[in-house]
Amino acid sequence: MTSTVRSTVPTPVSPRNPPRRRGTCPGVLAPMEVGDGFLLRVRVPAGVLPAEHARRIAALGAEHGNGLIDLSHRGNLQLRGVPARGLEPVTDALRAMGYVADDAVSEAVRNVLCAPAAGLDGTAPMDARPVARALDARLAGDAALHRLPPKFGWLVCGGGIAHLASSGTDVRFDAVDGERLRVSLGGTLAEAVPLGLCRAEEVADVASALGRAFLELRATLPEPPRRMAGLVAAVGVEPFRARLSPLLLPLPPGERVGVRGTHLMEIFGCAEPPHPDLLPGGKKEHDAWLTVAFPFGRLTCAALSALSDLTHEIRLTPWRALLLVRPAPEAAAQAAALGAILTPADRRLKLTACSGLRGCDVGTTDTHTTALAIADRAGPLLDRVRMVHVSGCAKGCAHPGAADVTLTARDGVYDVALNAKPGAASRHAGLSPDDAVACVAGLSPEELPGA
Repeated sequence: MTSTVRSTVPTPVSPRNPPRRRGTCPGVLAPMEVGDGFLLRVRVPAGVLPAEHARRIAALGAEHGNGLIDLSHRGNLQLRGVPARGLEPVTDALRAMGYVADDAVSEAVRNVLCAPAAGLDGTAPMDARPVARALDARLAGDAALHRLPPKFGWLVCGGGIAHLASSGTDVRFDAVDGERLRVSLGGTLAEAVPLGLCRAEEVADVASALGRAFLELRATLPEPPRRMAGLVAAVGVEPFRARLSPLLLPLPPGERVGVRGTHLMEIFGCAEPPHPDLLPGGKKEHDAWLTVAFPFGRLTCAALSALSDLTHEIRLTPWRALLLVRPAPEAAAQAAALGAILTPADRRLKLTACSGLRGCDVGTTDTHTTALAIADRAGPLLDRVRMVHVSGCAKGCAHPGAADVTLTARDGVYDVALNAKPGAASRHAGLSPDDAVACVAGLSPEELPGA
């Protein structure tokens, strides 16, 4: 599928505000004011959203917001464009559905990512939902953990087709069988440093001990790291091991504490999805779920409401896509009519873009229009690369890491950099939106080392 959106964008404007400090995260009780109003992030335990709740959230967004919903890389829903007067009714409704914690600090630490097909994926050794829910509840209720940095994250993966091996986080719990999970620190499955194993019923206790250890150890450093990988790099893994040893079981044969794995995908039975932004159902699971994605993880409230009529339950994913659980026979056709992406071959999945001018008070270009124009005009390039990122400023909220091609907006124009993070220096600088699209479409294979 390709888009027919034109590449023309609004007249360049100057930045209205400086980029916000990294590390801040919105919530229901801590809404963030952005260019189109307040942004509310709804944290859904285990990523399991009943259809009736999805329908009600869509109605809230349509009535009190601007009718747009974003899907985050952490498996959350984000309501956009809520005015100040709409915050109280939206919060009250979300609280009635069970999605609001006691206060903003207990809400902020509930950053638990769960494998989206848990309980549906017959190839997974463990249904991770009960573990994820128990961890979510412990984080909200344990006041000592409320001092964790806002972006500090946790992951619970049961393995199988819908694994989270490529999702990076601070603390991982990856199932090795139906009763035990591997505990590791900082990164993807292959990057994270292993500590040991724990039983499923003890994950919340282990997480509590790890959170306390993180806070204690970071306080000993002159510049305390905000993420687990940075702390492990500074102090090593043994201080954690010493504090956690009573709660941990030995690692499987062939693994050692503190040694990153290079063959863990095979050990855990994980096969990489064909594309990280869209998870196709396997042959055995084709009737268990339907994956629907939308460009840049954004859909309308009307689309979410319509999708909720096609299933009894929706699962949120870190691929900015939704799983419709045991969908109606007509679900694929109706989702396609709503503009959903249903195949990993869709080139729009290679594009990442932040809200830009229309949704952020520091953006100066219409990033979505630019990205869709690239989908129209740069097909051969998109077939060769992993990602093209269009960023409304140097902060790179949608993807702060490096992409094969990165467009960074400043004062209404773009700098185009290769294999770089947003804001990186580039010889393709100061291009109008149309010229930036033409530049990307004209890139040759020789200009993309490693792509």
